[in-house]
Amino acid sequence: MVSVETFKALCIGMPEVQEVLHWGTPAFRTKKRIFATLWPQENPGNKALNRPSANFGFTPEEQDAFCKAAPDSFMPVEGGWGRQGWTTVNLHKVKKKMLESAIQSAWYSAAPPKLQERYRLDNGLE
Repeated sequence: MVSVETFKALCIGMPEVQEVLHWGTPAFRTKKRIFATLWPQENPGNKALNRPSANFGFTPEEQDAFCKAAPDSFMPVEGGWGRQGWTTVNLHKVKKKMLESAIQSAWYSAAPPKLQERYRLDNGLE
């Protein structure tokens, strides 16, 4: 189980992230766009989920990989948003290492190209 506070800290810990309100709930964005939304109560993207959860803006390929790797923790958001890659994670079930990987993936896709390049260089990924 990952707490709401831990989730927020992991998101804010990524380079150049701001916490903003989106539909009255915390969201995390790069300069380019939102990569995660936090739902401390019921998640409108998955109405059956009434525990703390978050939604990530993945590519469809990332969504498929996370949902297959941890199907008890990750599931596509219902409807069209889910078909675009938006994915819900149940914070009560996900392991912290898997969550860190999900945050990094979603952040990377939302980051501007120059920030992506700096991240790769800073982390020895080039």
